[in-house]
This record gives sequence, C-alpha cells and structure tokens, in this order.
Amino acid sequence: MMKARPPKPSCLALLPLALLAACATPGLAPGDEAGSDPVHKHALVRPATAAPDWQALRTELGTVASTLPAIQIGPIDAAGINLQIPVADGFTSGSTEIRPSLAHVLDTLAPVLAENLNVLVKVIGHTDSQGSEMVNLRLSIARAEAVVEHLRQRGIGLERLQADGRGEADPLTSNATEEGRMRNRRVELLLRQLP
Repeated sequence: MMKARPPKPSCLALLPLALLAACATPGLAPGDEAGSDPVHKHALVRPATAAPDWQALRTELGTVASTLPAIQIGPIDAAGINLQIPVADGFTSGSTEIRPSLAHVLDTLAPVLAENLNVLVKVIGHTDSQGSEMVNLRLSIARAEAVVEHLRQRGIGLERLQADGRGEADPLTSNATEEGRMRNRRVELLLRQLP
C-alpha cells in the first residue's frame, strides 16, 4: 500500500506569503552603514541641532531692543527666552494689517533671529476682552500668522516659525480699563531650541 503524499500547496495559497516577502523591508546587515544604503537614506534622521547660546542671544536682543520702545525680554529659563511686544497700535483695529510701528520692531529684531539658525520662533497673539471671545481667539491667531509671514519675508525660514493665539485668555492685567486693555494686546515671541 502506498502512502498518501501531502497535497502540494496551490499557487493561490502561497500568494499571501509571496506578497509579504516582497513587501518586507530587509534590515541592515551587521557593519552596514545606513547612509551607504540608498534604499534606507530616506529613513535617516537629521542630527540634533546644537543648543543655542541663550546668553549671547539675550545680550544681542537687549542691545537691539534698547532702541525699541516697550519691548520686554524675559530671563533665560529652561525653555529659552520670551519677548513681549506691545501691539496696542501695532495692528489696524480688528484687522491683521501690521502698522508701521510694529513693522519697525519686527524689522529690527529679524536679523538677530535670522542668524540664530538653531532657534525656533513661536509667535503668540493676544487680544483684550472687548468683543466676542471666539472672534478674539481667531483674531489673535490671524495676527500671529501675519507676524510669522512678516518675519518669513525678512529671512527667517518657515520651518523655524510657528503661530498660535490665545485671544483674551491670558491677560497680563485687568481688562476693566483702557490702559489694561492696551497692555493685554500684545505679541509674544517664544524663542526655543529648534528640535
């Protein structure tokens, strides 16, 4: 009596295995450099940027800001440096149009920011509490985006710029007086290490 042979797998049964094998990405052989493998070059991660020299940057910003009214440069902290730019008259009312006074401030700061290639500039817009909270939030974001575009046009790469807005949610002082509302209308530049 002859032993029955196991049935040969059909081509259709092997198809999923063949597809998986074709799609699998082989690992690098020991000793291979990822950079020498043209298939894996896309997977290389750029090296981390060097930490900014925060003290030198703050000193340079202080020198430049000494010619600008009311710019406040915060202390160096674990995250980086914060700058506050009052914009009570920096934008046309209810609009994102940058007025000459704010344009002058941004144009003065831009060269210092542009030369520090390892610094990310996050622009945060703030409004007072006049009007609708949602309108103020949208306006603060749009104004931050206008500042980002202004800085981009002055030589700061878009990959180093971010925009956000807080509307009326983060006041410096009470919005009960016109003086308080003027203080709360501002743009912050958060300078951080580029990831």
